[in-house]
Amino acid sequence: MPGEYQTQLSVYDRLFDPAFSEEFDLSIRIEPDGLSFSVYSPVHCQYIGLESLTFPDPVRIKDGPMAGILYSDYLNRILTTHPVFTKSYRKVCTIFHSRFFTLVPGPLFNDSKAGDYLRFVHQIGADSRILVQNLRSADIRLVYSIYRGLLHEVESRFPDTLMVHETGALIDSLLPRFKRTEAPELIFVNIEYDAAGIIVLRGGLPVFCNSFECRTYEDTVYFIMFVMEQLALNPEKTPLLLLGKAGKEDALFRLVAKYVRNVDMLEQSGPHIRGYVTVQSETHRYYTLLNPSLCES
Repeated sequence: MPGEYQTQLSVYDRLFDPAFSEEFDLSIRIEPDGLSFSVYSPVHCQYIGLESLTFPDPVRIKDGPMAGILYSDYLNRILTTHPVFTKSYRKVCTIFHSRFFTLVPGPLFNDSKAGDYLRFVHQIGADSRILVQNLRSADIRLVYSIYRGLLHEVESRFPDTLMVHETGALIDSLLPRFKRTEAPELIFVNIEYDAAGIIVLRGGLPVFCNSFECRTYEDTVYFIMFVMEQLALNPEKTPLLLLGKAGKEDALFRLVAKYVRNVDMLEQSGPHIRGYVTVQSETHRYYTLLNPSLCES
């Protein structure tokens, strides 16, 4: 029997009352090494719960069928035993992490060819299901694949959940916020488990978006510099914002700062970022979870 999940963060406001869960919005982010989730109160316009859980061992689903089965088992036990997930909610959104995705401009997108777009750039196994997310912030479709076992566990517990991709959720958060920024270009680096997602905005619009497998900090810096070189971005002038599994005191931040002059963490902002939960949390680590409009997509 696999070991139990471990709690990395658990912060709740006194406003969180499980008896009134049907008045709250639940956002769940499923990651390679566990999951995290937030609870939002539309009545109070603030987050009242934030928690992060890790599995006993990180599981890379792409490593084969047995890895997928083990991951699904971990997920099933969390979704069926954790007290927050045993309640009903006003709305539920599930954010999936998957390196198998591609972006297609809306005018060029054909629903019947969604699988073809994705297979053109990735090898997709028969044990995966292809999904499409319509971005709210731009006329773009994000096509991605998710292991069927994961979808089964999530849909069994929350059959009406809205499903989005981590990158799609991030773009839909970034574009409205940085639409009128003074900087001509911005580069965002989302540090994930064994990967780094890089998004570049130019004039407030996305011109680059991809995810790279990174086993070391040096790998991450290599891909950052590669993207900047390909897009002719000046490391002395272009601001770079880190989010995800990183922090200002981390070795990765110090290493990136050796090559890029203007580096900072991307923290959430807005009227919803107030109250006990967000004050007690590093919002850059849970950026996509702390977006109230997510459940309205």
